[in-house]
Amino acid sequence: MRILRTYARVYTTDLDAVSASLAAATGEPVTSRFSLPNGPDLATVGEVLVVAGDEEALAPYRETVATLLVDDLDACRERLDEAGAELVRGPRAVPTGRNLTARLPGGLQLEYVEWSEEQWERAGGRPA
Repeated sequence: MRILRTYARVYTTDLDAVSASLAAATGEPVTSRFSLPNGPDLATVGEVLVVAGDEEALAPYRETVATLLVDDLDACRERLDEAGAELVRGPRAVPTGRNLTARLPGGLQLEYVEWSEEQWERAGGRPA
């Protein structure tokens, strides 16, 4: 399993305002925008994932501090199991591919995502 990209996470109730100000401050465009079936709206600006919704929609996600893009979610799950991680959510299908969220020993909670080929195309191609 390789980590291909890491996204810092920010949480907000106003996706448009935060995405626009982040894009202006970094010079990076908003490269994707989508909604999860259970409510939160997401956008990426550079290597920041903006997660938006009301407080109730955001509550299950606030403990997750970063998103790691991996090349193989199944291998990632095996490694997490070997490390004694607790599975919080998933694996499940999401608009960008498949994901899972795990809490590592010590309490750090991370999301792991394996992008679909379609998402890689939208993002400009898979890294070498």
